[in-house]
Amino acid sequence: MQSKFKERRAFFDFRLFFTMLILMAISTVMVYSASVWNGGDYANTSFFEKQLMFDGLAIVAFLFVAHLNHEVLRGPIFRLVLYLITWVMLMATLFSEPLNGARAWLNFGIFLIQPIELCKFVLVVGLANYFDQKQKGTLNGVIGIVHHFIHRQISPSSTVKRMLLSLSDWILIPMLVLLAPYAIIIRMQPDDGGLFILLLITAMIWFAVGLPSGYITLGFIAIPLVGFYAYNNFSENQLKRIHVIFNPFLDAEGKGYQLINSVISIAHGGVFGVGLGNSFQKYGYLPEPETDYIMSIISEELGFVGVLVVLGLLFFLMFQGARIAQKCVSLYSSMMAIGISSIIFIQTTINIGAMSGLFPGTGVTLPFISYGGSSLLVMSTMLGVLANISMQNKHRIAYHKEVQDARTMSATSSLTKGGASVDKN
Repeated sequence: MQSKFKERRAFFDFRLFFTMLILMAISTVMVYSASVWNGGDYANTSFFEKQLMFDGLAIVAFLFVAHLNHEVLRGPIFRLVLYLITWVMLMATLFSEPLNGARAWLNFGIFLIQPIELCKFVLVVGLANYFDQKQKGTLNGVIGIVHHFIHRQISPSSTVKRMLLSLSDWILIPMLVLLAPYAIIIRMQPDDGGLFILLLITAMIWFAVGLPSGYITLGFIAIPLVGFYAYNNFSENQLKRIHVIFNPFLDAEGKGYQLINSVISIAHGGVFGVGLGNSFQKYGYLPEPETDYIMSIISEELGFVGVLVVLGLLFFLMFQGARIAQKCVSLYSSMMAIGISSIIFIQTTINIGAMSGLFPGTGVTLPFISYGGSSLLVMSTMLGVLANISMQNKHRIAYHKEVQDARTMSATSSLTKGGASVDKN
């Protein structure tokens, strides 16, 4: 048992673990600072205390999942149950009380759960498994049934039918079976930011898995057309969110209010910040500064240097994820690593873009930094999966090295014995 523990410790990815701990430490301090004045209630510690609880649960989740073989996630029954649970949770949000104009949360009294956070991970699992099994020709589960049904109905007897089957395998099946059931409910909430992230995750896995260049070209042609159609069908509320990016003073007391105060925070902080705890914008000017706009408070208190540290740590996680994906031998493990890294990259980019006025404010959290349990627990779980993939890579490389060393020693020993026999003769 002791040797097994030493073996696990030898392969454990301490870089991922300690980077997560540093980010969580920064988050906890900044959540306390940002929420210390909450609606006039000075010295409020409720957010800080809850964040400490979330931190503890996140560490437990990471360590548990890191030592759990990530291959168990690809079992057809497990995937179906996990998908149904997330789908039912999304359905339940439609009957919940709206929060910030959307029914995207489930209220359990002492805490709120946002199902979309778990849906992102389940989508990555589904896509990674689908493309791996598609490559091997061993599709199973519901998506396998749909695939076999389509291929029975359409025989590849002509070029057009072969193109249709290819389009179905690459685009239609994963979109209809994995993404569409989520998208329909998310659109009803509505949570456009969450839906946009699911689409981006799917697109990044398509690129990583090697989507044929013809489909990529069609995608680039379709993007402006879809964007134009979506823009013309946006609600007045959505159009205001887009317009305030270019001029937030068009609705300074409404949709542009958060952006104006966020930019003031950034400008006030300068290079080195005004000092930890000395933010002025958190005193009722920037609404809910501990959540989506926590980076604005970091920028004000710790300055551009503090922002660079946080972004450096987040991009280090993404870089490690890409390296881990590169070392995988199975497409499933590689796409899991790419998908998890993509979620961190997408959410970081959108959150930073929203706080600085590059993108509309969509309520997307900053990974490991924003206050909240749903995002932190799911992120730590996903990072645990990434750590498990890393551990398996290290174990496989170490095993092959031992085998290679043993063969080299055996060959050297044989040559030595052969040389000794020649000398005797």
